[in-house]
Amino acid sequence: MNERAGTPILNVRSVSKTFGGVVRALDDVSLEVYPNEIVGVVGENGAGKTTLMKILVGVYPPDQGEWAYRGVKVPFPKNPKEAARKGISIVYQEKGVVPSLRVHQFLFLGNEDRYVGRTGLQTDRIKAHAREILKELHVQCDVDDFMHELPLSTQKMVEIAKAILSVRVEQDDENTQSVIILDEPTAPLTIEERKELLDEISGMKENTSFIFVTHIMQEVMECMDRVVVLRDGKLVGHYDMATDQVTEEDLTRVIVGKEILEHQPGAVSATARNAGVVLEAEGLAKKGSYYDISFELHRGECLGLFGPAGSGKSELIRTLAGLDGFDRGTLSIMGKEAKNREPAHIRLSRGVGYFSGDTGNELLHDWSIAKNISILNIAKVIGKIFRIIRFNAEKRMAERIVERLRIRAPNVSTPVSALSGGSKQKVTVGKWFERSPQILLLEDPTIGIDVGSRQDIFATILDMKGRGISMILVSDDSREYSTLCDSIVLMRQGKVQEIISAERLKEVVEA
Repeated sequence: MNERAGTPILNVRSVSKTFGGVVRALDDVSLEVYPNEIVGVVGENGAGKTTLMKILVGVYPPDQGEWAYRGVKVPFPKNPKEAARKGISIVYQEKGVVPSLRVHQFLFLGNEDRYVGRTGLQTDRIKAHAREILKELHVQCDVDDFMHELPLSTQKMVEIAKAILSVRVEQDDENTQSVIILDEPTAPLTIEERKELLDEISGMKENTSFIFVTHIMQEVMECMDRVVVLRDGKLVGHYDMATDQVTEEDLTRVIVGKEILEHQPGAVSATARNAGVVLEAEGLAKKGSYYDISFELHRGECLGLFGPAGSGKSELIRTLAGLDGFDRGTLSIMGKEAKNREPAHIRLSRGVGYFSGDTGNELLHDWSIAKNISILNIAKVIGKIFRIIRFNAEKRMAERIVERLRIRAPNVSTPVSALSGGSKQKVTVGKWFERSPQILLLEDPTIGIDVGSRQDIFATILDMKGRGISMILVSDDSREYSTLCDSIVLMRQGKVQEIISAERLKEVVEA
């Protein structure tokens, strides 16, 4: 990797952190951030990314390490305000806006004391200053808009503007270049919103540098200037994306520390075409959502429904799951016509499962891993004579899933709320793996999770396909289609454009 010229804004060296004297979260990690760049930080859940970011903004103290700000050694910050004085602030993954506040109120929340005059709070000055920062950062909203009225991508831009302001206020310098940590900022966004936000962030590099934590490899390849890779608390990779010949596959191998899963959809697709039809839609239509939708799903096939926001793909998969009805057309499952507005539990009894990817709805977070898996597979743990739960059978079933999907947890009695995002998603996949429906509807199955968890989930889903389970996929991630699908229905404005092979998808996405 070629070294960058000049003095870095932020330079932390040999940072280590241990929790409880046992868990080594960081081991001799170093990180530099230069002016006018975006530094990506990637790694699996548990790699140490969050711990490092919290040390940088003063939430955790390091056990050891050095910090230099613009070439001058200084102590590590003890809290976020001290971090802001050292030029660094953070925008957390969880939405940090206050919906009921107007934009100018949110931007200066916590710093109102700097705008108090003889007659009270100087709202006009706050609004004028807010307009200046919004104009500088090209944020498209009005200072009097309520935060809840803004699109998610615009809300995130206002959060970034607030983080930049916090540095300027603490340093009392309007021209200072800050380092803003973005913790998975695009995770809740659609493809279109994601692109819009990334374009805006790239345009802000003239005055701001970023540390960008993400699990989305496409963002790394397209938007990062440099990338550091953490694994098990150690720095295992460091790349300059302009000069190092590194591919997405190369990065993924370094992140997970093993060869990645590569699916060859062509051979499976040929097999699927010769298998029986398990689901058939003919002329399905729902006013305002989709029109005249027809396709067949074969045994052991994964069919993708692909299109931009508003294409009707999400509404269609909800109809197939029994969550929404349709206005006209016919839907057949296993050769029998499915009634309109047939509820989801009836579809499940017909062999149709629905995995939404939203762990907030898929899981009971106060329940244990074992109970979240058994609730969908209750028949497997109920005694035949005495109709009570056999807890040993429930435990063994959960332990098989934990081992199969490499779920990180002390034991199967661990509540789901204590798990990482990737492990929660694995529990959801695991309960459907154990259920083995004849048809599994997948909506964003790996959304917002690290690449290692993604590989484990992909392997499990492909295993299910190999056992003859048919699938329909809806996602905003083209890699899910290319890895899992045999053929893809292209949708736009509620209508089918054409049905293509998975190999052709890349051409369509790049067109």
